[in-house]
Amino acid sequence: MKRIKSRRGQRASTTQMVECSACNRSFRPGTLFCIECGALLTSNDPLPTIPLPPDELPGFPITPGDPVGEHDDTKGSTAAKVLGITIVRSNCQVLFPLPFDEIRLGRRDASRDIFPHLDLMSDGGLEAGVSRNHAKIHQRGDYLFVKDMGSANGTFLNSKRINPYRSYPLKRGDTLQLGRLQLLVEFGEL
Repeated sequence: MKRIKSRRGQRASTTQMVECSACNRSFRPGTLFCIECGALLTSNDPLPTIPLPPDELPGFPITPGDPVGEHDDTKGSTAAKVLGITIVRSNCQVLFPLPFDEIRLGRRDASRDIFPHLDLMSDGGLEAGVSRNHAKIHQRGDYLFVKDMGSANGTFLNSKRINPYRSYPLKRGDTLQLGRLQLLVEFGEL
């Protein structure tokens, strides 16, 4: 461990540095690549998903919800060419062209080789209780479904907690919540 001094010469807290396995140079936690040799840096101490208090999450405990099979054809069909997911906190919209097999939602963790299609780390995913492999959106025919992948803090569809590993139909305008992080789902055309 190295101690990092502040600008005024005072000691800061002890921080575990990340070491490059190729050239042994040390870097601050969160650094992804070695500037000396370009190697991918991995940390032996990844940031865990912290379970949130149940009273901070909507729709607790788990409710049965609508399982696969029930659709409102006017809102659920993906005849559109694009799925748009808006991250409410940052008002950032990410577009995914249709069709696709699945879109994984969660937090990147290079040390465990987890790279979700929609990485929510930079949008406060860790603080909001988003798991690394939190949920996925998958397509069957002309319909999209959401499935919680056994996340620590749950996935909520329109404020109702959904059961893990069970598919629920998505409709245009639905709200998804991963832990405390809200997402808006839209279908459209470009």
